[in-house]
Amino acid sequence: MIFLFNTTNNILTGGDDGDLQTSLIPNHAILMTLQMPTITIERIGQGWRATPPSTVTEAEMLTVAGNWQALKMTPFDGDIPQQMPKIAIAWLAGENSGRVFQLYQDGEHMLVLHQQQLFQIRDTSISSLLIETY
Repeated sequence: MIFLFNTTNNILTGGDDGDLQTSLIPNHAILMTLQMPTITIERIGQGWRATPPSTVTEAEMLTVAGNWQALKMTPFDGDIPQQMPKIAIAWLAGENSGRVFQLYQDGEHMLVLHQQQLFQIRDTSISSLLIETY
């Protein structure tokens, strides 16, 4: 009886988006370097270093790196916004090239173009993934 109820509910509500969610970077991957528009952060042992040197704290760098590891995105069928994206390149341990991400703010949500596929991250802003210094 419970199985029938759950199956009917999934059909009526369109299922669970959790099945479609994917991580920005693979769960097992280790983020080594993150190139952002105005700054690059690099893993140094257990800590982080900013290039060029700035007033950004190690705690801020750790938070941004943690967000890249933790945030989930879902496929998005809409159009790419007509605005300039913020570009980030994530370099992972054991990979020869960086992964390029184009980030767009779309109201309360963020859109991510990665490998020619558009994704959405709900209820977050670009500032959770980028450090901007001016």
